[in-house]
Amino acid sequence: MGKRVRPRKISVPLAVALVVLLAAAGWGWSVWVRIHHKPSLPPETGQETWEQPPAGKKKNITNILILGIDQVKHEAARADTIMVMSINEDSGEAALISIPRDARVEIPGRGLDKINHAMAYRGEIVLMKKTVENLLGVPLDHYVYTNFRGFASIVDILGGVTVDVEKEMIHDGEDEPFPFRLKPGVQRLNGEQALGYVRYRGDDQGDFGRINRQQVFLKALAKETLQVTTLLRLPQLMEQAARHLRTDMTIPQLLAFGRRAFSIDIDQVEMVTLKGQTRNFNGVSYVALDGAFLQDTVRSYLRWEKDEQ
Repeated sequence: MGKRVRPRKISVPLAVALVVLLAAAGWGWSVWVRIHHKPSLPPETGQETWEQPPAGKKKNITNILILGIDQVKHEAARADTIMVMSINEDSGEAALISIPRDARVEIPGRGLDKINHAMAYRGEIVLMKKTVENLLGVPLDHYVYTNFRGFASIVDILGGVTVDVEKEMIHDGEDEPFPFRLKPGVQRLNGEQALGYVRYRGDDQGDFGRINRQQVFLKALAKETLQVTTLLRLPQLMEQAARHLRTDMTIPQLLAFGRRAFSIDIDQVEMVTLKGQTRNFNGVSYVALDGAFLQDTVRSYLRWEKDEQ
């Protein structure tokens, strides 16, 4: 008779490691299931109208729509912050394009309106994405959005974010869900203070001043997030993301985006704000965008044709 083959034993450390890996994978999956968002198409709109991206995308480029929405609980929300991150995968360059929330644009099926209203209409993120695609004339590969609570929670978990506040800022009206008072100078802002800072527009710069503060804060937040010590807070950050953040990216796409984000030098990211003038239409204040500047921005930072001039 041949020798009896004994089953190979698994060492205790290996078994423990496998259990930990499986638990981590299961936890990661549970987070992604809550984050992942696949909206249905508005029933009154033909599918081909929504799925056909604008022509003109060139090179190996990834464009991601980033939104901060003014939702506090579960009410209909408008887009308080509208940005497009464009990554040129060939050159490693990245740009962040900010769109004034009061920009007067064509919203499919709704006519001319403030661009931030697209999020509040039927279709929500699908309508918002299509509106921005039509405005810029380039397809958006993915979207990510969060609400006020999510933004403030993430800042608090990081232990705050250090910013040089350029002036005194006060907003404590009765209709303000997040009242705040900030003195000028370098300081570490908690979640609600940070939310007040990026939303403040009580000066003569209006929405354009606010966009500049959003870009300044985003750089500071990115640097804070990319610190090694942030890894210790990863479970808390992921849990808050699961509660408040939504994206259409799959797990492989999220991982690829995460790897790319860690490789980008945030100080080298081009920050561009679409220019425009404040105008009144039928008694309502809008931003009339500068068409020439918009087209130049698209060519240079979304199609990355700067080297072809």
